[in-house]
Amino acid sequence: MNSFRRASIARRTLTSGIRADVPASERGALGHRTTRQEGASKLRSLTRWLNRLGKLTTDTKQRILDAADEIFVRRGIDGARMQEIADHAGVNKALLHYYFRSKADLARAVWLRIASSFVPGILEMLASDLSLDDKIDRFVDAYYARLTRHPYLLAYVISEAARHPDLVDDFYSAERRQIARRMVNKLREQIDEHVKAKKLAPVSAEQFLVTLTSSCLFPFAARPMIAEVLGLGPTGFHEFMKRRRSELPAFLKRALQL
Repeated sequence: MNSFRRASIARRTLTSGIRADVPASERGALGHRTTRQEGASKLRSLTRWLNRLGKLTTDTKQRILDAADEIFVRRGIDGARMQEIADHAGVNKALLHYYFRSKADLARAVWLRIASSFVPGILEMLASDLSLDDKIDRFVDAYYARLTRHPYLLAYVISEAARHPDLVDDFYSAERRQIARRMVNKLREQIDEHVKAKKLAPVSAEQFLVTLTSSCLFPFAARPMIAEVLGLGPTGFHEFMKRRRSELPAFLKRALQL
């Protein structure tokens, strides 16, 4: 077979996948090469499609979680409707229920997402070598900023954690529990040093942590009662909380001093 004939056959084979005209002596090797090339091409196409599908799924879930967070802030979890959340996310209700079977599932997912982006950083900060004064300042600022932005969260966590203790178990992985133990040990070490230096009144690390946390959380949890007792409307309560955010760290530091 001359070279022109061989080249013509090869071109037709590579472009159309037809191998009938290839001489028997060459058909096997060329066929194996073509099959491998086609298989690799299909695998690459499948991989690209799966990647796009995965990104689409992630984007859709994030849109739903973002929309739910916004609706929960405005209406609370009890007052929110799944149809409104679906409309806000730009999806139909059937797709919303595909990702989250109920409003309870959606609320849990929103809480876990926010807590996962916030609490681990707090634990690491308290377990660090920062001074106690700096830790108090940062803790108060972080909690007030987060709860002001997501006011429905605290009531949700308190009620759900009481009814479903596994809500907390879902969040605290073995790694996070280790960080929490390390945090308590570090606080105990720092407090003991200050007590020995007669800079602080004796107090346990556990009591210090609970007092710090409850001082931040209680005004948000008891907002209706506090507003009524103090005679504060929505604007007045907001201003009260702004002042408390700046005054609370100094109050806690004074309370710990001898």
